Amino acid sequence: MKTIALFNPHSGSVSADGGERLRVALENAGVRGADIIQTDAGDCIGQLKSLAAQQPDLFVVWGGDGTLKGALETVGQITPNLLLLPGGTMNLLPKSIHGEKTWEQIITDVMASPKRQMLPAGKVSDELFFCAMLAGAPARFAEARESLRRGDLVKAASEARAAIDTLNSLHLDARYGDGYSFEGGRLPTTSIIGAVVGSLTKEGKGMEVAALASPTTGGALNVVWTSFFSDWRNAPGVTAVQATSLEIGNDDGGDIPVIADGEHIDAGPKVRVSFIEEAAQCLTAA
Repeated sequence: MKTIALFNPHSGSVSADGGERLRVALENAGVRGADIIQTDAGDCIGQLKSLAAQQPDLFVVWGGDGTLKGALETVGQITPNLLLLPGGTMNLLPKSIHGEKTWEQIITDVMASPKRQMLPAGKVSDELFFCAMLAGAPARFAEARESLRRGDLVKAASEARAAIDTLNSLHLDARYGDGYSFEGGRLPTTSIIGAVVGSLTKEGKGMEVAALASPTTGGALNVVWTSFFSDWRNAPGVTAVQATSLEIGNDDGGDIPVIADGEHIDAGPKVRVSFIEEAAQCLTAA
């Protein structure tokens, strides 16, 4: 069996000896002779496509949400034998697939009883997200959080001030609906709008869109830190509805800050989000 195992040593929880640890974990699960490869920081997507072209029987990717999202968008649409392992700080994507398991336990469980899983996704500005999309102030607060995580306190403070300004000055209007028919559905004007898909929705399927009216700084930070995993959507001032399409506009015509699965994207002054029922495949434990 040809196995390719790609790991990102720059992800939040992948150690310097990550390659060797990954090899040992795979061998303990009965997978021997895997090609252990470090991600190409300059062109990870191109590297993923090139490795997928080798048609491995098993393609393992260990990294943060950005690395795993890239793998799903490329490899997950080419091969169903993709195994995603949590190696980041928040690990939104692997948690939605595997739950709270460690990456070592995921390897053990999946190799013992593999099952192919089709994942839904949202699409925004030609980018897919398999967990959550946040538009407005949370994207700015996320920048400050990342700078803080890297230890750049000066930059984090500057970005936090910019985030608070965005929170108080940005006015986003959003319509939602079924397909391309919005049927007059509107979310409250706010600086925080988001969407989640699949298992993260209250119904466990489809896409859910939400807006936090009159957000406070604490409320915005709560959205960033929990990323829709907690019950903040049940808090006062939150409107959450099922939808298959979402259109967000900025009153002042400026670009709307957006993060999708933790990655910043250039969305412009108007953001259109659509739901895709079957977007990519990966492996999980039966």
